[in-house]
Amino acid sequence: MIDLLLMLTAGTLIGGAAGYVGSLMVTHRMSLVGDALGHVALPGIGLALLLNINISLGAMAFLLVGILLIWQLRAGTPLPHDTLVGIVFVTSLAIGFLVVPEPDLLESLIGDISKLTYGGFVIAVAVSVSVILLVRRIYPGMMLLNISEDLAAVQGLSIAKYNFLYLLSIALIVALGVRITGTLLVGALVIIPPATARLVSHNLAQYAIRSAAIGAASCITGTLVFRATAFPAGPAIILVNALLFSAVFARGRLRS
Repeated sequence: MIDLLLMLTAGTLIGGAAGYVGSLMVTHRMSLVGDALGHVALPGIGLALLLNINISLGAMAFLLVGILLIWQLRAGTPLPHDTLVGIVFVTSLAIGFLVVPEPDLLESLIGDISKLTYGGFVIAVAVSVSVILLVRRIYPGMMLLNISEDLAAVQGLSIAKYNFLYLLSIALIVALGVRITGTLLVGALVIIPPATARLVSHNLAQYAIRSAAIGAASCITGTLVFRATAFPAGPAIILVNALLFSAVFARGRLRS
């Protein structure tokens, strides 16, 4: 029971934080960046497995290097974020397949929340809460940046600083997400909940809160499905997300 409680608590916080971060990403039309960064984490996972340390820490270390590289490239080139992320993504993916031990490759791709340790649980709680607080702090500024960078600059916002903190929040939540959904599916944690929330929200506050709530609820339900059926937790969580989106979308179509 205690193991299930740890999994549910970690899943709730990670899913909620992912949905919250994702609400910014969908607004900025950067949904697929989360998916790409999930693959950037693969070399870090491989090194963590080789060194026998927590895979979220390994993923986090490599993701931090990745976002620093993207941030620096973004400051020195007119190329958009998604292009730079794509370059770092494919390079990291190639390195990842070279360093991840073959027996652990499937787990790296689809995750396994049942292998969450007490240390991993503490990391998940601390980082998830930190990400939620960070995103809450930068949310108004990022929305202003989405409207107009020139207007944000006039208001005294540091565009480079906000973009770095934004990328940092994505990297941290992706590093946690790979534990439960793997590098292959982690992008869905930040894409589907806000997409669903957008269909049932009438203002920005509702949208952000409902994105987090849907992300948390999907992780809880998917984990319970995993415990009841032994169906892999990562795919179960994503399928719950997809089914919820489909139901909300279908309901909206019927009403119209």
